[in-house]
Amino acid sequence: YTTTPPMLPPMTAVRRLGGLVSSVRQVPGMFIGSAVEGALPYPPLSQAPTLPAEWYRSSEHYQLERARIFWTQWHCVGSSDMLSNSRDFITEMIAGWPVIIQRAAKRIQLSKESPPTTLRAFHNVCRHRAGPLALPQETTSLQGDADSVSKKCTGKSSINGFKCRYHGWTYSDTGELRGTPHFDDHWPKDTPTEQKKEAEMRTCTECAPPTLKDFDKSDMGLYPIEVREEFGLIFVRLHSEKAIEMGLNPPVSLEVADRLVPAFDHAYEEMRAAFEGIELESYAFHSLETHVLDCNWKTYVDNYSEGYHIFVCHGDLNNDITAQGDYRVEVSPSGRMMKHVVPLKEDAKASSEGLWVFTYPNLAINVYGQGVSVERMMPLTPTTMAIKYLYLFKPGTSEEEISNSIAGSAQLTVEDKDIAEQVQINLNSGVYTTSRYSPRHENGTYAFHRTVWEACSL
Repeated sequence: YTTTPPMLPPMTAVRRLGGLVSSVRQVPGMFIGSAVEGALPYPPLSQAPTLPAEWYRSSEHYQLERARIFWTQWHCVGSSDMLSNSRDFITEMIAGWPVIIQRAAKRIQLSKESPPTTLRAFHNVCRHRAGPLALPQETTSLQGDADSVSKKCTGKSSINGFKCRYHGWTYSDTGELRGTPHFDDHWPKDTPTEQKKEAEMRTCTECAPPTLKDFDKSDMGLYPIEVREEFGLIFVRLHSEKAIEMGLNPPVSLEVADRLVPAFDHAYEEMRAAFEGIELESYAFHSLETHVLDCNWKTYVDNYSEGYHIFVCHGDLNNDITAQGDYRVEVSPSGRMMKHVVPLKEDAKASSEGLWVFTYPNLAINVYGQGVSVERMMPLTPTTMAIKYLYLFKPGTSEEEISNSIAGSAQLTVEDKDIAEQVQINLNSGVYTTSRYSPRHENGTYAFHRTVWEACSL
């Protein structure tokens, strides 16, 4: 799927708006430039169609997004204090790619673009026969379809490195293959040397097992992924030049990757500015909560990107807002980040106050007084996803405050889950194709769609 074009030709989605923008090709200067070199231009907000419904249900398009978006971008996988000690590790699944991150004792520089770190991150895949280096249940109790809450989110490795849970191969904490127990043993220990030599000279394979040839442990190290630690959080990027040099076949061409893969500082410089004056590092990990939704990951991000639905779907929050027209979403110059500006009444509940910031492709950080919820929107299939919350609180926050904060977050999530799943049913039906944006309320949705379009139209 590295060369698969978007499911719709560039103009088909526009034409499906019928008479609304049927003459779009003839509008001078309608298309604006792209932030990604080589990407197809996207119409401006005042004239653009929304993304086509096919992109929310197509298996083929989902594979394109996995390659163009989730392989190339940075993703938050946890908070720094989840890995407080050497050999602590966490696992994560990023759009079908299992990864493992471990805290090591020694600080080293893993790549040219990253500072020295004690973190090590790899694909959670043994180079022998694809066994896991850690099992999900070793790090979290979040299993199955039910929504779950867990404080047990980290595992502890028995060695300074990694051990495959299938055949016991071991790796150093920098990924080099160290041990292959019994892998090349084909003679009983007490077999005389002369008998071995005589048997191995025969051509009959039944006389002696073949000796392992041309096997070099130095060629069988774990495939690394990029890792960074900022804002008291841990971020990873699947695309790694080192892994490709080791022989990993990436799902996206290097030419496309060069245009899409951002340096970490570039990807998050706008988020850093949005949280100026707020020390995210001062909040400590409390718990992890996961909600599984029957909708495409973009369906939920679309919902997060606007406040237009609040007066219909979020009764309690709507009661705390001064006026629906005062709610706005501020989009950064790059279009990768958006910040919600929520004007509240004087008697608004504390759980309604805060700073809500989204960074492309799927990370939202919501600050509520003494607490922070780090919200990660992870795709599972073309039409299912998981919302993974990290709840962080200031040391000394009372249990009552923590309970109220999590309860308020849970209520909003349930309300968003209900409407997003109903929208997905309609997207799947084939009745809806595409529509238009409200320039006043859906500028955030437009910015998100444009960034997705640019990635998928290269």
